[in-house]
Amino acid sequence: MIFELDKGNLMLAEREVLALARPKKHQLFNNILVCDADFDYSRLAFTKRVFEEIFVSDKIEEIDWEKYYEKDFSARSNITSKEKELAGIIWHSVKEPKVTLKNPTSEFWFFFHENKIVCGKKVYKRTEKFHLRRPDIRPGFFPVSVKPKLARVLINLSGVLKGKIWDPFCGTGGILLEAAMVDLETEGTDIDIHMVRAAKENFKHYKVEGTFSVADSRTTIKACDAIVTDPPYGRRASLKKVEIQSLYETFLENVYPHVDVVVIMAPNTLQFNSKYKHIFEAEDYVHGSLTRKIIILNK
Repeated sequence: MIFELDKGNLMLAEREVLALARPKKHQLFNNILVCDADFDYSRLAFTKRVFEEIFVSDKIEEIDWEKYYEKDFSARSNITSKEKELAGIIWHSVKEPKVTLKNPTSEFWFFFHENKIVCGKKVYKRTEKFHLRRPDIRPGFFPVSVKPKLARVLINLSGVLKGKIWDPFCGTGGILLEAAMVDLETEGTDIDIHMVRAAKENFKHYKVEGTFSVADSRTTIKACDAIVTDPPYGRRASLKKVEIQSLYETFLENVYPHVDVVVIMAPNTLQFNSKYKHIFEAEDYVHGSLTRKIIILNK
């Protein structure tokens, strides 16, 4: 398959796909990722389109376009000046060609990158309206909540295709809301009862199921397939009179014997130790004084 990734954070976009696809090998051409994959592409947040692979080559291949053609077609490219020529190749290779530029049945894309051409037929385009779940329009609102698209990426980085996600610092439930949207089981705990109430309110508003309770992440264990979380830092952490590094390390020490995969966020200035192996790390710029690390921990 071919994945056209968002360019805003290529590291995260690539890893999101690879975490779910788990291919034996892959190729990346700028923002075009090629790999074997078989999962629900509608889960993806940082991928624009997905294509059935036709060829990856250093030249335009001689293809039986009749094999891929249905009803009508368009030819698209990352170099728009080539589209007319490419459409002509397909036109002369099918029995009853018909070009349709608006919503064609067969949409063929050609991506030119250095000495390679990646060609595929579109099978999926992202249309999900993440903005309808923005933190500021949810009934249970807290200003530092993770935005929905990033929350979905965090869920996908866990690699859990089916199972249960636990967020031990669930806040108003924004991360778990995205897990629920892709039909994963969810459980959230937080030391702040007001946050737990807000999370319940948000889940009720979006008509999804989740379990929430008040609990301390440093002593509580919940059965799950992975932890995905954004622990508090800044004012919220200081209000509980907990040193942030200690909070991270005590929490991870508590869950290590019971949970294999943890996807966690932290300020990029924070250093913490744990028994887990750091298998992936990327940064997400928030504003002038805050850039976050997104880390995948695994045993």
